[in-house]
Amino acid sequence: MKENSIRKAVREGRAALGTGIKEFATRGVPWIVESSGFDYAMIDMEHGAFGLETIANLAGWFEATNVSAIVRIHKAFINLIPAILDQGVKGIQISEVETVEEARAIVQLSKYPPIGNRGISQMGPHTHYKSFGARYGAEYGSWANDNVIICPSIESLEGLENVEAIAAVEGIDMIAYGHSDLSARLGIHLQLDNPAFQAVVRRIAKACNAHGKLARGSAETEQQIGQYYQWGCKVLNLPGTDLSTYHDGLRARAARAHARLRSIGVGGTGATSGGKVS
Repeated sequence: MKENSIRKAVREGRAALGTGIKEFATRGVPWIVESSGFDYAMIDMEHGAFGLETIANLAGWFEATNVSAIVRIHKAFINLIPAILDQGVKGIQISEVETVEEARAIVQLSKYPPIGNRGISQMGPHTHYKSFGARYGAEYGSWANDNVIICPSIESLEGLENVEAIAAVEGIDMIAYGHSDLSARLGIHLQLDNPAFQAVVRRIAKACNAHGKLARGSAETEQQIGQYYQWGCKVLNLPGTDLSTYHDGLRARAARAHARLRSIGVGGTGATSGGKVS
């Protein structure tokens, strides 16, 4: 079984860099992510329209690369965790976790005994279709407990208030935060350089580091990438998803073409999200 690429990067003294997938689910996506220099991809089942069969396909394609796939869901759907993990993804991120009780319930569904109570499925994508028989717990179960990352996401004031206690829960491997939702609830939406928001990032990172857990920062700028890593966020989610990356790339190409056409006296071509080319 392959080591989780997030853990591998951190073990090697590197930052683990991630990107998001919420729109495209073709077989080429994992290789594009890998060749672009990322260590992991977050597949978005919270805001994307992916179903379990699509997750299974993506998980298999990612397994052929050196990029680990993790899946994001909302806490209202934690009942899906066992089925998602049985598709062979290397982690699960759960949004809006606010209490120790919620964190413990997630661990019970995500980790095998003796840490949790995840149900045993002998053969499937998660085991590379091997049957371990009576050795399942000692071999695959032990490996999965170490390599499959369980990551609650702090997105509310209540979650922030409890972050130290959540980080202390056995079986929680990493804590993320939703930079958009959390900053909005602080009254400083997307003001990520605001000292109040920076203090929140540092608090989350400190809580994780104090309990030997990974902290995942969401960095929007090069300066934030350096800051967050220095503050203890060894895992960094870079801005945007496949959708925004595709949109930004197309828009930049179109803008260059329109600019060239205007330079030779051709105007009024194309359209942007605002209906005009400026």
